[in-house]
Amino acid sequence: MIDIVILTEEINTEFTLASLLKNDENFRIHLFNRRGLLIENMEPTIKWAMANFREVHSYQTPYSFKGKNSDRMARVLSQFREHWKDKQPPGGPIERVIVHTKGCRIFNGDIGKNIPTVSQMGDRVVYFSRKHQYFDHKFYGNYYKILGLEAKKEDHEVDFMLVNWKRFKTINPHQLFLKDGKASPYQIPASGEFVSDRDAYILSANNDEMFKYLKESNHGYMPMYFDMNVDELIKKESIGPKDTINHNIMMRKAFSLSMDTAELFLGYHELPTLFYMAVPWDMWSNLIDEIPLNLRREGVNERILQKADKQKKYLRKIVEAGYLLGKI
Repeated sequence: MIDIVILTEEINTEFTLASLLKNDENFRIHLFNRRGLLIENMEPTIKWAMANFREVHSYQTPYSFKGKNSDRMARVLSQFREHWKDKQPPGGPIERVIVHTKGCRIFNGDIGKNIPTVSQMGDRVVYFSRKHQYFDHKFYGNYYKILGLEAKKEDHEVDFMLVNWKRFKTINPHQLFLKDGKASPYQIPASGEFVSDRDAYILSANNDEMFKYLKESNHGYMPMYFDMNVDELIKKESIGPKDTINHNIMMRKAFSLSMDTAELFLGYHELPTLFYMAVPWDMWSNLIDEIPLNLRREGVNERILQKADKQKKYLRKIVEAGYLLGKI
């Protein structure tokens, strides 16, 4: 059994779920919804998911903030672990867990064929996704330093992980999630009331503490095709047109790919040329018809469709010119 944990966002989650609709593998979906108005806005999406997937679990988080310093990965994992610590989902035990907490991610392949088995994962607790995709490239590897980007080979994405639950659940949660091993009381600013001990424990979960512990444990790194996005070098237009198109092809062949929300929704004229060419926009536009009409956002979808259409025409011209010049 494979569990997919998603911290929900309006618009983004609809695309993620749409990409999973035609996948008949044995998986469960766990939707974590931020409290207040945000969970109310997600209700139609939750109902759609429950009507179309074999097993869906929905949770309300004790927080509403989801910004840069919100410790969202640690908070989601601590709540997930706390919820299932003394029970088992009806579909079978939790074994392998994909956790996604930010951005518009779509899955593009058979889940069972792309995720390692429990025996293949062995004693590794987690698998990280490398942040700098060209770090080991013979030409582009030095560009991070040239451009003044603080890049290390072991840098990883903080919003996507593959977890070996058999090993993960045996770790002392206070050592894993909490600074100095203790939860801090949390007071609601508006009312001055203190939250429950359980909520305070979740709100005290700290990304830095968790990642530090996991990095010191037995861990591994995903192959590049497992999680593709747009590298910082492409965003700064530091890679040539040919390799930019190659990046587009790699994203098309990836098991999963993700885009930052703000970048996905930018208009065609607002994107740098090479960044625009690196992203296979049609992979998102092709999912629009899978989303129920009441969950579609006209303004956003129009921008995605426009970028996909213009990219097809542009790529066709590049291929024709390359053929005539003997480059293709």
